[in-house]
Amino acid sequence: MTQTARWVIGRGLLGSAVSRTRDDAPLEAPVQWADAERAHADLATGLRRLLSTDATRVEIYWCAGRGVTSSPPSQLEAEFDTFDGFLRLLVALPAADRARLAFFLASSVGGAYAASPHPPFTERTEPAPSSAYGHTKLRMERALEAATVAGGWRSFVARITNLYGPGQDLAKGQGLLSVIVASYVTHRPVSIYVSLDTLRDYIYEDDCARVIDAAVSRVAFEPAGTIVTKIVGAMTAQSIGAILGENTKLRRRRPRVILGQGDPRGQANDLRVRSEVWTDLDALVKTTIPEGLDNLYRAQLAQLARGHR
Repeated sequence: MTQTARWVIGRGLLGSAVSRTRDDAPLEAPVQWADAERAHADLATGLRRLLSTDATRVEIYWCAGRGVTSSPPSQLEAEFDTFDGFLRLLVALPAADRARLAFFLASSVGGAYAASPHPPFTERTEPAPSSAYGHTKLRMERALEAATVAGGWRSFVARITNLYGPGQDLAKGQGLLSVIVASYVTHRPVSIYVSLDTLRDYIYEDDCARVIDAAVSRVAFEPAGTIVTKIVGAMTAQSIGAILGENTKLRRRRPRVILGQGDPRGQANDLRVRSEVWTDLDALVKTTIPEGLDNLYRAQLAQLARGHR
C-alpha cells in the first residue's frame, strides 16, 4: 500500500484548510519567518524530518507568505529569496528523494492577470501583473518550473482566485468578504476603496483545499519533471455590490459602508476566470456564496463570544 507523508508550510487560511483535507496529520515543523537565516535552517530541518519517513510519496505544500498587493517590494523580495533558497535545498537532494516528491505552490489570479485584457482569463492568457506582488508570484512560478525540470519531481501550481473563509487573517489587509461580515459582528463600518461593480471570483477555503489535494495526488503520477498550472476558483464572478446585497438578505439589514477610502492600485476591475486545465476538479467547489457568508458570520460571532469570556 502506498504511504504518503505531507508537509504543509504555512498554516494561514489556505494552509490550515489543506491540512484538514485528509485524516492523517501533516508534519509539524514550525518556521520562524521573521529571521531569514533561522527560517532557512527551520526549513532544512523540516525537510530532513519529512524525508526520514519511509513513505513511498512525500508532498510539500507551500502555502506560506504574508505578501499582498500593497506590500512593499522589500518584503516580497525577502519572501522570494526564502522560497528560492528552499528550492535549492530540494534540487540538491538525492535522486531517490526527488523522485518521490510532489510539490504545491499557492499563486494568485489577481497577481497574474491584474493588467491582462479581455476576461475571462484562462491558463492560456498571457500574465500581466500590475504590482510587485504579482511580479513576485510569477517569479516564484518560474523558479519552481526550472527547479522541477532540473530536479525531476512533480509540481502543481494553483493560481487561486479570491480565497475566503473563517480562517481569514484580517490583519493582512485582505479578505473583503470577511471584513464585510465583521461589520455586522462589530457594528463598525467597512471601507471599500474599489468600485461596487468590481468583479471577483470567490472560493471558499475548504473547496479550494479539496481541489489542491486532488490535484497534488494526480500530479504525482505524471512524468518526472512535470509542472501543471491551474486556475482554482468557483468559476462564477460576483460584483461587490452583489456581495453586499447577499449580506443584506442574510442579516436583514444593510452593512455600514464607507466608499472610496484606501489605495486601489494594483486592483483590476474584472477578474473573471475560466479554467481549461483538469476541469473535472472544478466540481469539488460546492460552497455557495450565501453558505460561505453565513459560515463567516457564525465563526466571527463564536470568536467574539470567546473573547468576552
